[in-house]
Amino acid sequence: MSTLKKDPLHPSQEESQPQIELNLQGKENEKENQNAEQDESKKESHSNHRPSRRSDKSLETRQSEKLEELGQERILIASPVRQTTPVLREFLDSLHALERTTVKTDYLFVDDNVEEAASNILHEFVLQHEGTVIQADEHGSGSPDNKGVYSKDEGGHYWQDEQIWRVAGLKNRILQYARDNHYDGVFLIDSDLVLHPRTLEQLVSNGKDIVSNIFWTRWQPDAREMPQVWLQDEYALYRRGGKTLDGTEAEDEGTQTTAFLSQLRIPGCYEVGGLGACTLIRKNVLAAGVSYDQIPNVSFWGEDRHFCIRAQALGFRLFVDTHFPAYHIYRLSELPGVSAFNRRARRGEETISITLCMIVKNEEASLARCLDSVNGIADEIVIVDTGSTDRTRQIASRYTDRIVDFEWVDDFAAARNYAFDQAKSEYILWLDADDVFEPEDRAKLIALKRSLDPDVDSVTMDYNLSFTADGKVAYNLRRNRLVRRDRQFRWIGAVHEYLAVAGNLLHSDIAVTHKKDKEYTDRNLRIYRKREQAGEEFGPRDLYYFGNELKDHGQHEDAVKYYEKFLDTGLGWVEDQIAACQKIADCEAALERPEQEVTALFRSFAYDLPRAEICCRLGGYFADREDYRKALFWYEQATRAVRPDDPMVVLNEAAWTWMPHLQLCVCYDRMGNRAKAREHNDIALAYHPTHPSMLYNDRYFKDLEKDNVLENA
Repeated sequence: MSTLKKDPLHPSQEESQPQIELNLQGKENEKENQNAEQDESKKESHSNHRPSRRSDKSLETRQSEKLEELGQERILIASPVRQTTPVLREFLDSLHALERTTVKTDYLFVDDNVEEAASNILHEFVLQHEGTVIQADEHGSGSPDNKGVYSKDEGGHYWQDEQIWRVAGLKNRILQYARDNHYDGVFLIDSDLVLHPRTLEQLVSNGKDIVSNIFWTRWQPDAREMPQVWLQDEYALYRRGGKTLDGTEAEDEGTQTTAFLSQLRIPGCYEVGGLGACTLIRKNVLAAGVSYDQIPNVSFWGEDRHFCIRAQALGFRLFVDTHFPAYHIYRLSELPGVSAFNRRARRGEETISITLCMIVKNEEASLARCLDSVNGIADEIVIVDTGSTDRTRQIASRYTDRIVDFEWVDDFAAARNYAFDQAKSEYILWLDADDVFEPEDRAKLIALKRSLDPDVDSVTMDYNLSFTADGKVAYNLRRNRLVRRDRQFRWIGAVHEYLAVAGNLLHSDIAVTHKKDKEYTDRNLRIYRKREQAGEEFGPRDLYYFGNELKDHGQHEDAVKYYEKFLDTGLGWVEDQIAACQKIADCEAALERPEQEVTALFRSFAYDLPRAEICCRLGGYFADREDYRKALFWYEQATRAVRPDDPMVVLNEAAWTWMPHLQLCVCYDRMGNRAKAREHNDIALAYHPTHPSMLYNDRYFKDLEKDNVLENA
């Protein structure tokens, strides 16, 4: 009985039946064959008095020898195809654009399309490209309509087991065809990939027996991009036991995984344990009999894994090349990205150029760490010094000669705009001295530098500001971090400045990590007080941030006054309005005015749907007063809150995940409903398996269970 599985790794096209008879004879080969027969006929007609002498060498052998003389290898580009028409068109266009300096290529496609239009464009491609012919003869294959069950949607691709091994049989036929026709290699590709023009030449130049070209895929819509290669087992991105990944000192799985993924973002050729979907297989591998057959005593899912195990058992090492990542159209929503990929490919090896712009003052303790982390990223570094008296300038001079002075005028935007004005590169990256790119994020940015669509005006990145004891991000926000210089975006705001951007934004998965090593000062508050004393009228943004400075320095009455002024304007970002309500509540709590505290929290509902943070805060307010019925209501609301769509919104992930469940556990326990309490503690643990409170609660419930207390609750 078949089982339907959601494929985390399998290539997206569905391929034809193993019984299909495959016949391919390139047009050039046909002509040579006809000419050879005509030549032999002429020889026979002019030599009736002696026996005819035909060459003992096959046509394919003679062709191979001819290509060897020219220094070219014969590569069969092959793909079993069941694809949607728009995706197939992009795939075929990328094959046509492949460079062929050192190779001679033929095509072998197996048409297993359901869409008639897809079959038509496949045959049109074959007819329009000299040297390629396709026939898919279904003798002995059963009903042509019985193509197996396979489906895909925006969630992923779904395969039945028998369909996977049907694909395996078809791939074996392709390998056998390459053997029979004496190809130097077969380039086996999935039909939902778009290749960089230099892909084939790069793979051939490696000289590896088996090498895949890298591509990255979000196997689930909200997941991170992952590669189609791995190190061990079905999809382990680390090695269990034995040697660790080169350059990785720690042997824990998380560290190895991070190092492996970072390595794959750097152009190179690396040994792996498993691969597929875009693979060059050399003739010595073909001659050894490698295949996609299922290994009876191996339960791994997917024919590529069985191919890899068999290849390694035969003594062949597996490699991935990361110089020219392919573009994977895993879901139809990713189809629009092809045009940007092709524009980048047309730029050749050129990458965008980046100027790093920084403003500094007395940053000798952290500047080198920051600048080391942008090695390989910044083509130019501009350091604007606003009055350092320590070794900041000497340290900066080790990295750049673009060090300029700027007289401090109590205006951060003015200093940053001056730094931006010094930049000469295509894009500007900005950082503070106590910011760094961790190795994984540095690798991602290097990869983005190579692949960024030049039509992108701004790249946003996470800004990780604090971490839990076990190293997880506790608080972060998102900033416009990399911007096109020619858009002339400007900084606004003397204090708590922001970069005003517009146009085409790319929200990346790259993060900047903040490593604060200085004590917070009252500098910003002094600037605001000075402006206040000068009689300046503050706009909505300054009213809000003046309130923040007052609150952070314990001046709660004045802070409430400025937050109220901000809210009374009715202007500003909705997220700042919601935050102002929360901060008024903080101030009222500090001033021991509980009624005003809860009123401020309820006020936030006027600006948007209830946020999980506010609901948890209200739950805590009532739990502190032992009003558990109301506390339960608000914690339950937190678990049902709707996340805002804007990626720039700052969220407290704890409030949206484990925190309300932990508090529901406590409230239900106080009310004597220990079964519900345990249920919510289990949910909380699923979000945060190492949290000490949940672990303590888990032991507590297990002890009650032993004493039969839980059953009687």
